[in-house]
Amino acid sequence: MNAAHTSEVLRNGLARVLDVWRDRFGGAEDPLFWALKLKLADVDLTIDAHDVAKQVPAALSAEVMKSHRAVNAYFDNVRYALLDPLTKVWGTLANALRVAANIDSVTERQRQTFVFPAESLATFFRAAHHDIKVADALWHTFKPMPSADCQMLGALFNVHIDVRLDGQTVVNIVRVLGNEGPLTGEESEAFATLKNTGLVNAAFRGLRGQG
Repeated sequence: MNAAHTSEVLRNGLARVLDVWRDRFGGAEDPLFWALKLKLADVDLTIDAHDVAKQVPAALSAEVMKSHRAVNAYFDNVRYALLDPLTKVWGTLANALRVAANIDSVTERQRQTFVFPAESLATFFRAAHHDIKVADALWHTFKPMPSADCQMLGALFNVHIDVRLDGQTVVNIVRVLGNEGPLTGEESEAFATLKNTGLVNAAFRGLRGQG
């Protein structure tokens, strides 16, 4: 898959997931939905960012715009975000996952910037799974990428997960896949809950161990 095609899958896939979240899962009432929607509008020239900002419900507007400014300020000083504007959008989601799961490497700046409920993150992925074709395309895009963040995103887009994606399950998956090194006691407990999801196999157990 070439870079242009990868960017197209990531951009169109995210836009589709947000549409499903809005139409079927109440996304318009969730600050994370608007965080991602506004960030996508910032980097996609086909979207009118001012029009998107006007769509934020009045009751959420102050919170959403404060969060949006904080996210923008964070990425203003992140070097990898210069490579492709879409990294800022997916980086928002990945950082929100890492903060919700309390990954060891999360910085204090990230904890202050990417504060979203685990259940909101789970709803995003349930919306993705509602369109199997889109979720599968995103899974195939992320799964060859070597970074821990891409591996956890790939796992969460996997349509063969044999479990309902609620907040705690998402946190468990991110705790196991988003950290490096041997499993801690807490992660071992999370690992145990994933054995029946289709994500855990002998190779993965061999690489990370079981505590």
